[in-house]
Amino acid sequence: MDTVKVTAALALIVGLGLIGAIAAVLLTPAGTPQAQQPAEEPTRVITIIATEVGNRFLFALEGGEPAEPAPEIRVKVGDIVKVILKNMGKVPHSFAVVGEKRFDVEPLFNSAIGSVSRPLEAGKTGSITFKPNRAGEYYYVCQVPGHIELGMWGKFIVEEK
Repeated sequence: MDTVKVTAALALIVGLGLIGAIAAVLLTPAGTPQAQQPAEEPTRVITIIATEVGNRFLFALEGGEPAEPAPEIRVKVGDIVKVILKNMGKVPHSFAVVGEKRFDVEPLFNSAIGSVSRPLEAGKTGSITFKPNRAGEYYYVCQVPGHIELGMWGKFIVEEK
């Protein structure tokens, strides 16, 4: 009889812990990075606009026109890059630097604003600061499924210093 009570109490404790963990994930605002951001001041600040034009989903650099592909972004290895994403559209969008032009790949350099399952809501602004550590040609994309195919991507080039 005591074993049943102990087992029930342990099951309750484990269940409450799981509920708390799920609540913490669900209450984390979109655009909040899970990885620690560099403590140094950014050496590059890039503001990107996410929007829709007709039936296309597009990025623009602040002050520029939305385009497909989005404007090329060039940074140097070791730059401390702060990206500000302003969702001026009517649907959720996100931002990530990725190695392949696909929504379902892991973001590089801890560069995500929003995610596949928790994009940045319309009318909101999010930011991330990260430090690219290797040269190469990458993409910046919206990781909402279907948005890359509708035009939401651009080249993100990291050059040697």
